[in-house]
Amino acid sequence: MIDLVAFLDESRKPVRDRTTGRVAGPLEHYVVAAAVLFEGDLEEVRRRLRAVEAELGYRLHYADPRSRERQLAALTAVDRIAEWDALVFETARPIPIRNSSEHHVRAKLLTEAFTRLGVEMDVSRLVLETRASPVRGFHELDAKDHRVLQSLRTQGAVPDRMRMSHRDKSEPLLAVADLLAGARSDALCWSDRQAFSLLAHRVRSIVRVGPTP
Repeated sequence: MIDLVAFLDESRKPVRDRTTGRVAGPLEHYVVAAAVLFEGDLEEVRRRLRAVEAELGYRLHYADPRSRERQLAALTAVDRIAEWDALVFETARPIPIRNSSEHHVRAKLLTEAFTRLGVEMDVSRLVLETRASPVRGFHELDAKDHRVLQSLRTQGAVPDRMRMSHRDKSEPLLAVADLLAGARSDALCWSDRQAFSLLAHRVRSIVRVGPTP
């Protein structure tokens, strides 16, 4: 059996005024991006991503480059790697910026992501960027993601063989999902429209999830 692995990351940003570029109010969009690869390609793609970072001289994470030029160069470099496809899951409309609702919104997006990745693409393994930290809790937030998957397994909504793990930013393949999620949330929130256009052709589908309270 040929196994597929999905690497997922998120981005949340406030909606901006299309004319001034300033934050328009207490509303934001939440995006989860999934980069999907064959298990057999993982080591080669990791090697190439590390080589790209060494060539560019900075990490391939959307918020890391120190200039607009560097950010676009990172997106272009990742696009040259042909072995990945992507899906994007996003809030169907802007939602209120409330910390108390973050976990609910994330769970809804991950539910849709896990279901589609498992049923439509037969992805066998999910790798998410860890949110564990001394401030946010070492394992509590990651455990919430596991509970989403376990609930879907119990319902029979995803294949029993689907498994999940969390990694930190030392996992090079998470950079692909990070770049895509950041570029997509910028486009949704009218912060930047060009960045996502560089990777949009790599996205198999954009799934809008909502409404959310």
